[in-house]
Amino acid sequence: MELKKMFVVIIAAMLLATPALAGNVPEFDAVDCDAQNFFAVADLVQHVPVINNNVGPFGPINFSSSFPPESFTTTAGQLFPDPCFPGYVSALTDVWNEAVYNWTIVLQMKPESDINLNIKDCILKHNEDCIWTGAGQSGRYRATNGQLFFVPSANPTVTAVAFPGLYATPNFTSPFIMDARTLPGLNLVPLEDALYTSKALWYEGIVMALPETGATNTSGQTTYNLKQGDIITVKVTIPGNNTADIRYGEDNVILKYIGIVGTWYYGSRCAGG
Repeated sequence: MELKKMFVVIIAAMLLATPALAGNVPEFDAVDCDAQNFFAVADLVQHVPVINNNVGPFGPINFSSSFPPESFTTTAGQLFPDPCFPGYVSALTDVWNEAVYNWTIVLQMKPESDINLNIKDCILKHNEDCIWTGAGQSGRYRATNGQLFFVPSANPTVTAVAFPGLYATPNFTSPFIMDARTLPGLNLVPLEDALYTSKALWYEGIVMALPETGATNTSGQTTYNLKQGDIITVKVTIPGNNTADIRYGEDNVILKYIGIVGTWYYGSRCAGG
């Protein structure tokens, strides 16, 4: 009898000492190869550890993160060297001009958390070409008498839409608009032509609420759980009364969240990876 009790205790101790197979890991997704994203590879504190340590059965997932739907397009013009980020290229929308930028990004894991929509900006005053002397803010201008003004309608707007992917939740067949949580306050607002302001070379962070199956978003649409392979499209629109020189390129938008271990989705191996 005593031997049987000891055996039970030993088995219990072994189970407690065994690492759990399930878990949660930080993950980020961007257009094309995540492990080669210009801004991610420069971030040794956050992004690079994720690139190296989010490892599934076939290796680090961010080195296999190129998917056919992913793309970046813009009506702003051709890509040229960016004055905010040496070695990067972007397309300019200058003062009193309008344009549209579009990013299509595939989720590589099933999210367990809200999703941060991070937009890296290059915002300069008109005709400036140096971030250290000409940094600006969208929607803001200085009058000839020196007074500063802020015009909300002169800022960019952002729209984020979820589309079903290869492994979409059953009945998720039509796209729906993502909701955002206001900061501070955490009230829900639709991410459809939503105004936001950008400045200099800083990230602008928008928290997108994790949708739930069978719920209704603030736009009145039925939402579904997002899974690996689902697609998020992000559209940034610069209005005609724009007051700054604004530049974006392919790598300026990154989605960040907590992924569920075991839900990895591998795409094509990164070129040169």
